[in-house]
Amino acid sequence: MITIKDIARAVGVAPSTVARALADHPHVHENTKARIREEAARLGYVAHAPARAMRGGHSGLIGLMIPDIRNDFYSTAAQAIAEACAASGLQVVLSITNDDVARERDQLRGLVSARCAGVIVVPTAAPNRESLALLQQIPHVQFIRRSRAIRAPWFGIDDAAATRIAAAHLLHLGHRRIAYVGGDLALSTGADRFRSFEQTLKSHRVAVPRGLCAHGPGDAGSGANATRAVLAANPRPTALVLAGSRLTVGALDAVRELGLDVPRELSVVGFNDSGALGWWGKGVTSVGLPVRDIAVACAAGLLGVLRGAG
Repeated sequence: MITIKDIARAVGVAPSTVARALADHPHVHENTKARIREEAARLGYVAHAPARAMRGGHSGLIGLMIPDIRNDFYSTAAQAIAEACAASGLQVVLSITNDDVARERDQLRGLVSARCAGVIVVPTAAPNRESLALLQQIPHVQFIRRSRAIRAPWFGIDDAAATRIAAAHLLHLGHRRIAYVGGDLALSTGADRFRSFEQTLKSHRVAVPRGLCAHGPGDAGSGANATRAVLAANPRPTALVLAGSRLTVGALDAVRELGLDVPRELSVVGFNDSGALGWWGKGVTSVGLPVRDIAVACAAGLLGVLRGAG
């Protein structure tokens, strides 16, 4: 294994100079840094991350805490964030919380212990006190969801605008009995999307059909079950707003299972990138999500926080 001493012998400087140059220390001349980096690359030197962390630096890792990698939204976002971080010499470490508060805490313990440079977190509904304390020890930003308990920059979509557009579209088509399937109201995304749906209907003097509104986990199975439930109402709703990407996938499976013709028997507005619904075919309207753009902006935001912290 190539060490700092090998580089020092090749360049003709002290090992301490090599260490400072590789850490981009301001007291090392730029020409010397360039010579040392060139020799390190020629020899195939790879920095030992734990050792660097022990010297008071960070590991060059970025923690990405998401609830579920099976969600196309998060897998696409993770790819974009990893690419953006790699362009700045940082590597992404994926942490899956399953929206479990205890697991969120445990994942944060590991990321802080590994001296990660920073964390991008999709927070659970109610991060516990230890998780909040751990976040104070590391630069971080919030992604998609926003927790009032976390005082950090947030990057996401305009949830209220998304469901306002969906509901207004259906109202414009003449629908008045509109069902809604959305996420957990304890999450900022679930609460903001449903609140906007309610406000849009009320602004058009349309009653909010409580028996036709379902909330719960954002997975496809929950979306399918909730859709079966609201479509079992009598009279059946004429339109359906789906306020989540995985909920949309599950709901459309249920609609197909029930044999309903979309849009002749049921108008549907989903919540997804339109390309992700190509398997369904024509008939479904979708509120598009610029996933990659949001993810890249989030990564850039964290890098900005890191520069400020440095």
